Amino acid sequence: MTLKPSILFLTALLAASCCGGTASRRAAACPGELETSAKATTVQTVSGPVAGYIDDGVFIYKGIPYGKAERFMPAVDPDPWKEVRSSRAYGPTCPQDKRMGWYSDEQAFAMHWDDGFPDEDCLRVNVWTSAIKPDAKMPVMVWLHGGGFRAGSGQEQIGYDGTNLARDHGVVVVSLNHRLNVLGFLDLSAYGAEYAHSGNVGMLDIVKALEWVKANISAFGGDPSNVTIFGQSGGGGKVSTLMAMPSAKGLFHKAIVQSGSITGLMTPKYSRRVGAYTVENLGLRPSRIEQLKEVPYPELLAAYNKALDTVRKEAAEDGTMPENILSRILFAQVPVVDGDVIPAQPSTAEALALSKDIPVIIGTVYNEFTPGQEDPIFRPLALRQAAERQAAGCAPVYLYRFDWATPVLDGVLGSTHCIEIPFVFDNVLLHRTFTGGGEDAVELGHRVSRAWSNFAKTGVPSAEGLPHWAPYPANMTFNIESTIN
Repeated sequence: MTLKPSILFLTALLAASCCGGTASRRAAACPGELETSAKATTVQTVSGPVAGYIDDGVFIYKGIPYGKAERFMPAVDPDPWKEVRSSRAYGPTCPQDKRMGWYSDEQAFAMHWDDGFPDEDCLRVNVWTSAIKPDAKMPVMVWLHGGGFRAGSGQEQIGYDGTNLARDHGVVVVSLNHRLNVLGFLDLSAYGAEYAHSGNVGMLDIVKALEWVKANISAFGGDPSNVTIFGQSGGGGKVSTLMAMPSAKGLFHKAIVQSGSITGLMTPKYSRRVGAYTVENLGLRPSRIEQLKEVPYPELLAAYNKALDTVRKEAAEDGTMPENILSRILFAQVPVVDGDVIPAQPSTAEALALSKDIPVIIGTVYNEFTPGQEDPIFRPLALRQAAERQAAGCAPVYLYRFDWATPVLDGVLGSTHCIEIPFVFDNVLLHRTFTGGGEDAVELGHRVSRAWSNFAKTGVPSAEGLPHWAPYPANMTFNIESTIN
């Protein structure tokens, strides 16, 4: 059948409007050929071979096991396998509370969540790379998801997709799932040496994932001697915590903290109370503490949440509840300074010495959770963390504030919490339910993502179109016209 000229014109017009423009616009609107051949994508890991897929020139691997763990126990290496393991779909996410944002149409539309399926066997990594060549030696960027220390996953936001960073910025991107909430941070150390690390196994999972990166990432084209950890909100808190963990030293070389500066973690005084109340709420005797491993997850989580409420009330009554709003929200549900896994608070000289040679980007967004006004929640902690690192003589700290406000939903969100994520990943078009996808926003995304990837390459966050970014106390303000002040 011969197409009429008008139809031919319309077809050409649609093709031009879809596939013209920048590389990121093409990737979002008109992806290239998808190849799923095991022969073309198989990579040998320490545990066994994995096969992924190729999307428009990017090799993608999802759901690769980096460890396994019993409840409340530190993770160990996964069981090895001999046959090629299909690694083309995200693996299980850690069980967690219902996301209340599901019930808000506006939030659900803007955030575009994908919460996957839960299973306690959730220790998985995802990899995006432009070359599966051991000699490629590309910088590696390991993303740690948000959600405090009790929720979220490596796939929860579409903006976490690493395709554009891998294809257009010459880095290997890794994201991961780890244990959260009662599974990752229930301190049972009072019940015997077996549980000595139970209050921090969620953080030890991340260390295990970084060990996986060190052992395997060269097969995916990455350089294990040039690893940057970056994360937002709870993910930024995890980055801050890793810098205070001796077991993580040497596993990363640069760090980025996005709206997640943490200078104070839990103390055993309260973390052990949470553990004791959780056991009590379940009606278990301390002599039968091993029964906790068999309690159905919903019952375990309910007992833990009730214990958190009790401990918060006690802290408020004895005057030890932190003054900072964020610290109050997170109280009793963060990692614990146990003297071993985490020897000291992140803001102490002892902890700062561990990461003294790590260059760091630290920043926030303008509104966070306070529409219409400057953020009073995260900003003071970010400024404190930057000042402490500078005073301790650490490697350069680069401070920023992201001021660009989304026009989505008539602009009601402003420069809200999480808004910088699609810009960091160069996914402004991909996550246009959040950003709107306008040309100015896309261009800002190119600049921000270039600054982040150049930092991963060199330790200096430079990018064409941005002013020279000097270390703290200078501050980069990101907007359509970015400025230094």
